[in-house]
Amino acid sequence: MIKLIHWCTATTARTIAAAFLLFLVVGGADSVTGHEIALASFYLLPILLIAWRLSLRWGLAASTLSAFVWLANNHWLVDRVFSNPLIPYWNALIRFSFFAVCTFLINRLTFQLKKEEAQSRLKSSMLHTVSHEFNNNLTVFSTGLFLLREMEAEPADEARVRILTMLDSTSSQLGLYVKNILNEARMEDGRFKLSARPLALRELVAESAATVQGILKQKEINLSVKMPEAPVFVNADREALALVVSNLLGNAIKYTPQKGDIGIEVCASGEPPAKILFSVEDSGVGIPLADLKKITAGFYRTEEGKAAAEGFGLGLRIVNELLALHGSRLEIASEKGKGSRFFFELPTAPPAQ
Repeated sequence: MIKLIHWCTATTARTIAAAFLLFLVVGGADSVTGHEIALASFYLLPILLIAWRLSLRWGLAASTLSAFVWLANNHWLVDRVFSNPLIPYWNALIRFSFFAVCTFLINRLTFQLKKEEAQSRLKSSMLHTVSHEFNNNLTVFSTGLFLLREMEAEPADEARVRILTMLDSTSSQLGLYVKNILNEARMEDGRFKLSARPLALRELVAESAATVQGILKQKEINLSVKMPEAPVFVNADREALALVVSNLLGNAIKYTPQKGDIGIEVCASGEPPAKILFSVEDSGVGIPLADLKKITAGFYRTEEGKAAAEGFGLGLRIVNELLALHGSRLEIASEKGKGSRFFFELPTAPPAQ
């Protein structure tokens, strides 16, 4: 039905033709039924169609035409006596006023929607431009950091190694921010497409854990990883799921204090096992019960979170949206001051051939 409406209103000519057909149907029905059955409100259908797809002027013209058609069906073309000869004209004027008000409201609504769409396109364009430029400079920074590591003399100076590790961790975190912003813009535009295929979750988690060893060592955080001995497969987009895991692990590191604990677990769920559970648990600041739903909405951070670390409050929203595209959702178990546990489930999949 929606596709048919879009086709009928794709051009000005089609919109006018569709509205004229509706006028004929409503006017004909009104003429046949007479004044015994009220059909005046149905004259709004062609009016709203024209006002929505064309312009205010076209909408007012359709309102005038509707009022004249109603007047013809209820006075000029029928033998009906009124106590005052001006009553039908007054009724037609009232109907025209109602149609005109609806036309104005629809016109304002379409104006606001177009304005919002234009602002959204501008925002997305700016995000893409800034993110790509930032990412290009970040690539240069990472390349320079790699070369510095390669040029480091043996035995390596401990202070220099510590600084390089810190810079490497910062580079990884900035890269994650860029990915989050770019993917958020893609999802808002509807341009983010999944390429789901059987994926070894255990190996992906191991890769993500390996990339944060530097910052874990820097903060002296103890990371425990519990995973099955055999590979487990889920049907997912590798890039999207890697971003989910990196965000959850990065979030745990960010809000876990010095010498804290983080636990990662991958295990089968259900009996017989039909799903794979992934969870990250930390000993961080925790989340108050009132804030649990707010933190996945985007650009929201708890007061405890603001005091513990910097950020944009975008990561968990990205995680939730990416999981929703996979038919899953992010679950959170937390209590203020007692750490947090973030977890989700995905259906098992056969190994890739």
